[in-house]
Amino acid sequence: MKKLFYLTLIIGLGTLALTSSLTAQNKTQRYEYAIVKWDGPDRLYYNLPDQFKMVHLEETGTKIPKEAQNEEFCLTAACNEMAKTGWEPVNLDSRRIVFRRALLFNNR
Repeated sequence: MKKLFYLTLIIGLGTLALTSSLTAQNKTQRYEYAIVKWDGPDRLYYNLPDQFKMVHLEETGTKIPKEAQNEEFCLTAACNEMAKTGWEPVNLDSRRIVFRRALLFNNR
């Protein structure tokens, strides 16, 4: 009976320690944010933390299919580009997508 009590106590304390360390890690996590905006047939604006750039997809070699809606196709292409560098979409509307990615160093 005592062994069962001690085993239950150790498991309970271990679970408590694990959950408290996980929540402490989440509190210290920091993110940086970016916005991609569609503004025309093939034009995208990238508002990144350290730069701004305007991109014409046709100039980068991306052809928009005639059957596709320009806005949806361009924003999807932007999502795929941003995902390659670690960005994840967190919010979107009909013309903009907000992205975030975890900062590697929390000293910013």
